[in-house]
Amino acid sequence: MDQEKFRELLPMVCSKETSSDPDGWTAENPLWGHCAVVSLVAQDFFGGKLMRASLEGTPFAKMRSHYWNLLDPKGDDSEACFQDFTMAQFGPNPPVGLEAEERTRAYLLGNKETKQRYKTLMLRLTAEIGSNNVIFRNPLFYDCLFTALDSPCQKRKYGCIILHKGELVAEACNSTIEPLKVLCQPTCIRFNIQSRTESMIGACGHAEEQAMEQVIRKGIPLCQCELYVAGLDTKTAKAFVKSERDFTCIRCATQIWLHGVGAVYVPVSHRWEKMSAEETVRTAKAYALREKTTDGLQV
Repeated sequence: MDQEKFRELLPMVCSKETSSDPDGWTAENPLWGHCAVVSLVAQDFFGGKLMRASLEGTPFAKMRSHYWNLLDPKGDDSEACFQDFTMAQFGPNPPVGLEAEERTRAYLLGNKETKQRYKTLMLRLTAEIGSNNVIFRNPLFYDCLFTALDSPCQKRKYGCIILHKGELVAEACNSTIEPLKVLCQPTCIRFNIQSRTESMIGACGHAEEQAMEQVIRKGIPLCQCELYVAGLDTKTAKAFVKSERDFTCIRCATQIWLHGVGAVYVPVSHRWEKMSAEETVRTAKAYALREKTTDGLQV
């Protein structure tokens, strides 16, 4: 993703549902009310800081505030520059002379409504980049990715949902285990470990194991359940869709087998494919032993 492509895609994915002012949004001005969520997505892609300024005293005071990005490609301020990806929403007379201050990502995502709009916008971009593969229209795939976006993981975000007799009984993302958080501060230790190996090293509780724990606590037999798991990389807005049916995490596969999960579904090409608990262990073993080094992921 480069900035030019990002600007090109934004009008295609912004809508009334992702605007902070849906009543004021129009198809002719698709960026209206999108500064906060677009700035969050831009930070995913390009890093940098989030900047905020009050719109009080301007013709756009009803919007209260405006956000944009301060990008620093080299991380040393030598090429730091402001990028306002939604300035076009203000038309020919944008507000000028705004006094900006930095806001944290946690501050913006602390607002539930902003967080929901951000996640929706990111998944629309993910679908657009994925050439609108029909699997993006599958509600279970969408739910897995929507849940995955709650993950704090610096590398890959995964979401898992579990159904019991067709009813949703658990959903979870990979998230930090508090006593192990030092392993991902400031940079995740797994960036220095080959993917799909040494699965016990890291700070994350995996999405599958956390979802299974929820089901166990509810007293529901996992042998009667279906587990679905999918993930994405927010730095590229690419979803992980496999080119062949397999399961790659020996840590989760072992627990899936021990608990006798009824069925596991993984995204392959344009559809979900079913695996047994035994098949998840058998295919994950090849990655753990480095007999296989790529998981065949595609967008």
